[in-house]
Amino acid sequence: MTAASIDAAKGGGYARYLESKTVEPERGDYYLSPDGEPTQAPGRWLATPDTLARLGVEGDTIEGKDFIALMEGRHPRSGAWLRREGSNGLRGDGIDLTFSAPKSVSAVWALGDGSQRLEMEAAHAAAVSEAMAHVTETVPTVRRRYGGEVVEEPARGVVAAEYRHTTARGVMEGDVPDPQLHSHVVITNAIREDGKIVAVASRPIFRSARELGAYYRSALAHQLQQRGYAIERGTGKHGRYFEIAGVPRGLLDSFSARMPPAAKASRRRATHSGTPGVIAA
Repeated sequence: MTAASIDAAKGGGYARYLESKTVEPERGDYYLSPDGEPTQAPGRWLATPDTLARLGVEGDTIEGKDFIALMEGRHPRSGAWLRREGSNGLRGDGIDLTFSAPKSVSAVWALGDGSQRLEMEAAHAAAVSEAMAHVTETVPTVRRRYGGEVVEEPARGVVAAEYRHTTARGVMEGDVPDPQLHSHVVITNAIREDGKIVAVASRPIFRSARELGAYYRSALAHQLQQRGYAIERGTGKHGRYFEIAGVPRGLLDSFSARMPPAAKASRRRATHSGTPGVIAA
């Protein structure tokens, strides 16, 4: 998982980017359903019904104009500022948490049948929801001043928007992007214990990024196992990751456009010969 700050001054532009990338079909026939329709899901709110009602938002499906307003720090209906202006003249940042499924999950999503695709999407969505519940329960996303002391404390809840995408960016012009099931979860605001909607405290989230990534992967592995998939643990850097058992290494490499060609060839040789190859850094 990665975490990044989104400057409020640029929030509207970033919101429009996520909207356009989610709604429009991405290039490549395996990003379309069998009948040729775009597979991208609309954005969904990750917030309680009460919080959404206070913002004048109905339902879980995101309307672009509402997301843009929140990214800029404004109430979607009244236009009132929800984030206090700081000494630097800015009104706090949104936080983009990107949860990326392992390559084998993306491969099954891309090449599986309709039911397998739905299973990958459902498992990923459930894992993202669990990870965000963990954020709310354990990460102090609110900063409050008591006298002369600033304290970080847990929030009652957060306002977050999830946009699920299914491809990575191509590495060269004209490339078809690799399948990569992932979600951008943008936290725009936190809800204090007294109910006030405020800016989210970013530093505690950055400190917890590795833990949150591990929590998501654990939840995803559990969701997949519940759906009948076997899991191969201990993969990736320092053995912190997992893959769906039985997905060939060569297939995963073929979907790794960002891996240098020499590294791909070396790993293919190692797969076929049973001897290790030299992997380019």
